Amino acid sequence: MTDGMNGDMYGFGVVNPKKKAVFCVPIVGRPYPGFIRAIEASIPFIHAAGWDEELVQEIDNPYIGGARAKMLRKALDHQADVIVFLDYDLEWEPKALLELIETEGDVIAGTYRCKIEEEQYMGAVFSGPDGSPIVREDGCIKASVVPAGFLKITKEAVHKFMVAYPELCYGPRFRQSVDLFNHGAHEGLWWGEDYAFARRYREKCGDVWLKPDIEITHWKGDKAYPGNQATFLRKQPGGDLDPARLRAVA
Repeated sequence: MTDGMNGDMYGFGVVNPKKKAVFCVPIVGRPYPGFIRAIEASIPFIHAAGWDEELVQEIDNPYIGGARAKMLRKALDHQADVIVFLDYDLEWEPKALLELIETEGDVIAGTYRCKIEEEQYMGAVFSGPDGSPIVREDGCIKASVVPAGFLKITKEAVHKFMVAYPELCYGPRFRQSVDLFNHGAHEGLWWGEDYAFARRYREKCGDVWLKPDIEITHWKGDKAYPGNQATFLRKQPGGDLDPARLRAVA
């Protein structure tokens, strides 16, 4: 028999009022120092907000979809409420990880720069009738496709996906895994694993959202590509940080 704080008196299961976030990191070689700094700086904020957390790694697996499927199964076995896929070559501001997992929605991504000199961001968003992005009150943008390097998926989203795509489920029925990031050709185009997930989820499960106001640095060796998509968008023609507009005001 256990007390009311730790479990039910009949032994049917442990009662834990905290929610759990499990961070899944596929690693080839060693993670970047910036990634380690970011994880270590993020955990105190996550604990202070009342979350339990764990980290799952898959090391030197050449098949990224397979690596993520294995980590997802482990995360679900560890009773994750939220699963966050992180790339080991990213670095972010300390509160960003907590903000990601607490943002409303079953599939939420932060985006980051491509590893090129020109400032470009991964993912693509939908436009409204006037050609502008579809933005929620909290600033999230309705997305068509998103990268998986800073991606939150709830356990409910996984359930929806498994029901919608039984052909991507495998293993014994009592403990099935799902190939959430199945890549390949679709309607004349080759789809990478992250964009393919977003496309499938949108088609049968629900909306995908991009959280643009996150400071994320994408590392390539010793070269850093820092960026914030929200700031970048504000600098575009017509935005409140458009250089031409600021010159006219001055």
